[in-house]
Amino acid sequence: MFTTFFILNFLLILQLTTGYEACYKIFGKLKCPTDEYRHGNVKVVLMDKDYLPWETDDEMGYNITDYKGNFEINGCGEDVGGWNCPDPYLQIIHRCPEKGHTVAIARRTKIIYLNQTHLPEVMHIDTALLD
Repeated sequence: MFTTFFILNFLLILQLTTGYEACYKIFGKLKCPTDEYRHGNVKVVLMDKDYLPWETDDEMGYNITDYKGNFEINGCGEDVGGWNCPDPYLQIIHRCPEKGHTVAIARRTKIIYLNQTHLPEVMHIDTALLD
């Protein structure tokens, strides 16, 4: 009886401490509709959303767009528990002016939530507008 209890507890602890890891590769393009030169040199960060209140979102990777707004980003994330897949999203930090303005004073952030398509599959983001 004690042996069975010990084995079940050991398996439960092992399941809780192991993590599920997934890697992602994303190609995409950004466009600033108000300034044709503001979609270059934009930081794109691949993040893993963590929903527990004591956790912060994890950075899985980042890259900078080229002068045309194209980017390629790779990264891996791991969440605790074998049932818990990483929840990827893109955090885009840019200075594209708002509609009706010609100058962006502060940095702005755009979030794009992604699906669970991990490697070997590659995600392609159609042109995303920075508005």
